[in-house]
Amino acid sequence: MTKDFLGFHDKYGGGSLPFSSGGSRKQMMGGVAGPDEDALEALGLGELAGLTPSNEADPVTYDIPAPKEVFRKTWSAKYTLRRAASLDVEPVYTFRAHMGPVLCLAVSATGEQCFSGGIDSTIRCWNLPSSSIDPYDSFDCNVLQETLEAHTDAVWGLSIHSSKMQLLSCSADGTVRLWSPGTKSPLLNTFTIEDETGLPTSVDFVRCDPSQMVASYTSSNTYIFDIESGKQVLSLETKINSDGGVSNQINRIVNHPTLPVTITAHEDRHIRFFDNNTGKMIHSMVAHLDAVTSLAVDPNGLYLLSGSHDCSIRLWNLDSKTCVQEITAHRKKFDESIHDVAFHPSKPYIASAGADALAKVFV
Repeated sequence: MTKDFLGFHDKYGGGSLPFSSGGSRKQMMGGVAGPDEDALEALGLGELAGLTPSNEADPVTYDIPAPKEVFRKTWSAKYTLRRAASLDVEPVYTFRAHMGPVLCLAVSATGEQCFSGGIDSTIRCWNLPSSSIDPYDSFDCNVLQETLEAHTDAVWGLSIHSSKMQLLSCSADGTVRLWSPGTKSPLLNTFTIEDETGLPTSVDFVRCDPSQMVASYTSSNTYIFDIESGKQVLSLETKINSDGGVSNQINRIVNHPTLPVTITAHEDRHIRFFDNNTGKMIHSMVAHLDAVTSLAVDPNGLYLLSGSHDCSIRLWNLDSKTCVQEITAHRKKFDESIHDVAFHPSKPYIASAGADALAKVFV
């Protein structure tokens, strides 16, 4: 059942972002449930039905042991969050502080803090109020815990560490910064590459090694850094794996929660997998009909969720690298569609947010 909810602002807002649309292509239709080949063909995925691509790199594999029935289900929309004249569900709370569009969000593992980055170059740290509060109460300025100021241009991406209160940010000012919100000196480190001509597009902690983080750039370069020293540890081979004449820009980068694997979403419609120990590509696949804009890995490390400007979100089995479901989730606006996807940290929910000003929750 779909319910009207509060509006969702365009994630990228301003024109200063590096992300570009890959151009209009035919939208994908229909949905898929179940990984076997016959079912995929029967349900009509078009040219994507056969996408179990051969490995384009050396045969390095990682086993992901798990019961086959874990998360095996067909996702369907439960809520749609939209701006409407009449709402049957009203927002619990509205945070007000940014001067201009909000471009990125991150929520702590406890669900007690939320962090937002904006085109105004600031990061705002919020204390999430109880869901039982009166939504008609006056605005409480104490919900704004602090404002992190060091970036000099739009903040494009945030990543929060699941076990220690540290936050990574990447910005149009060319820097990646590490923060410890709530401390006397919250800025812990600034990461830059001296001869790097691109700007950082996405950032994440290396989940299986708490001493490292990874950042991608508009140049298609990707680097793993040592968090304490701020020095580059390794360069992943993300730049060399591209089709001629097509942009290989990385729009989103995520790390597997337990394995030394970095996953990248590219403008050239590919999703690629890299070994954090060697920097080598271990798998590559054409995943969508347009630019892949967003990625999320479920907390158990079994499934990958991807979003694209082709209007679809796709669920992938990480063991077999096959698509187990496709959902046409959002409409296009100015040649853009899906800007973000996410798994709930503990409940069987997935969500997407798009350029059509909607956020959707699937169960």
